[in-house]
Amino acid sequence: MKRTRTIGLAASAAFVVLLSSALTNADAATSLSKTLTIGLEDDAAIALSTKNGWILAGTTFESSESSTVFADRALGGSDIWVASLDATLAPTWSHRAGTMQNDIFGGAALDQSGNIWLVGSSQSETVTAAPIVMTTPAPATIGPGNTPITVNPDGVSLTSPLVAAPRPLSQLIIQGVRSDGSALLKTTISFGAKFAVLPTGVVSDNTGLWIAGTILTLESKALRGFYLNCDFALQCKAPIYLGKSGTSIRTTALSAGNLLVAGSTTDVWKGKPAIGKVDALAVVVNVKSGAITQTQRSGNSGTRRSWESGAFVNGEAVLAGTVDYGKKMEIVTTTFSKTGAVVSTRRWLGSPPVALAPRVGGAIALAFAVSPSELKAISPPTKGVGLDALSVSLSASKSGSRTLGLTHVSPRVGDQSLLALAANSTGLLTVSGSGPGLLLLDFYPDSGSGAVKR
Repeated sequence: MKRTRTIGLAASAAFVVLLSSALTNADAATSLSKTLTIGLEDDAAIALSTKNGWILAGTTFESSESSTVFADRALGGSDIWVASLDATLAPTWSHRAGTMQNDIFGGAALDQSGNIWLVGSSQSETVTAAPIVMTTPAPATIGPGNTPITVNPDGVSLTSPLVAAPRPLSQLIIQGVRSDGSALLKTTISFGAKFAVLPTGVVSDNTGLWIAGTILTLESKALRGFYLNCDFALQCKAPIYLGKSGTSIRTTALSAGNLLVAGSTTDVWKGKPAIGKVDALAVVVNVKSGAITQTQRSGNSGTRRSWESGAFVNGEAVLAGTVDYGKKMEIVTTTFSKTGAVVSTRRWLGSPPVALAPRVGGAIALAFAVSPSELKAISPPTKGVGLDALSVSLSASKSGSRTLGLTHVSPRVGDQSLLALAANSTGLLTVSGSGPGLLLLDFYPDSGSGAVKR
């Protein structure tokens, strides 16, 4: 049965925050609104800004017959998809990527040459030859001579009896695409039938790619974070594991030779148990030496915490996540100094998903979902507009504290949830979903209105 997804492009229903000094833009931008019909699974998406527009990516279940975007055929099961939009939000090219079985999108990044690198999970043992495959390097199989390194400060054993599940998502798939939509390399890395791999982010520097995510042991349900490095020929080193049985990685960032991987944990770290039911965890690694230079654990008694999105801003790690108290939930942003000290923290009532994006001048845009009542405590209501998401901007003082600046709000369309956030020099793009058929892409110019009627 076909599942149709629609993307609407207008001004977003997400709460966006800018954390920085004042933004200056010589050219005023205007808000944009368009609608595309596309095969898209709207629980996984990303938006990236390019020199000339935007890159969108996610998971699609749709066949080409009911899509106005895809010209290539479905590869089998679910596929990873990627599309390029110009500055007017018109699609210039789109592709599917994956195997003959189910493939789930996990992350995307741009390298310094403008190439797009997609990562995801795959069931298949073989990589399909269509539609955008040029070269398939030999898969980097984990085994003798390629033994993973485990980062586990407490030295406990990670071995446990395992039973394979039928056709798990046990392969990490990596696909490169040039800026014009033509294919680069593709490869898969097998983690074995006893595990499922859940990549959640990829970043690049001038030497290659850094991929991070979570490995699930199917029998014991143990979760371990991981990260690994590949060069641009897709020759990959063995993964480095984080934690014992309760650590998951949800976001990654890279700057000046420092890799940030962050998420949540229930494991003991440096001899200390969890503070709450689940703690937020952030680890900074020197990519040249491989040494962990910072380990930050954030928790509150009785709560469940997690970092969901992160970036480096002026060399400092800025993280956004959630604090679940059971009866209420907060969105929290924290800036850590280069030495790991807390510079500033802000909290709002709100709900996940949470996304942040760096801006010019050291600013950060933050977006998350809010209810109408929660919104009133953050931003004045806009007459005649039903709201359920918000973006705000926070300005950084000389002391590093963050203060609320600009806010953007957008109209409610059904049960709308934030999926992705991106920024360029003129404004913000949010991607949100509304039920099984509607995706909304909303562009907020820095010089434009804070609220838009759909």
